[in-house]
Amino acid sequence: MNTTLAAVGQAPGSAETTIDLTGVTAYTAGIVRLAEAKGLRPAWGRLHGRTRRIILDAVGPHGAFGSNVIGRSSGKILRAEVIHGNDAKVPRRATGTNAVRALLLEVTPSACRQGCTAQSPSACCP
Repeated sequence: MNTTLAAVGQAPGSAETTIDLTGVTAYTAGIVRLAEAKGLRPAWGRLHGRTRRIILDAVGPHGAFGSNVIGRSSGKILRAEVIHGNDAKVPRRATGTNAVRALLLEVTPSACRQGCTAQSPSACCP
């Protein structure tokens, strides 16, 4: 199964790359598409032991960012962490696919743009 995701290390707005999601469950692929729809620009991170990570990063300093940890053999999302902008006090964490989906459903797409210098998320112009 393939889906279009931003490539690791690319500048926002640059060309997207197709990343092979072979081996992940259909539910995991759906969660990755949900993150993409929320403007979190999912991209593969480095492999780590028996897991692999999808990095989430919205544009600008007030956008949400975090990661999803996926089991390499199961293809299931094991846990996730989302921080709602650089001014967030506490990261939101979820364990298990249903909790990760619920967490991503709560993410509000950021109105922040690349190079934003606003002092607060409410000062970002859509």
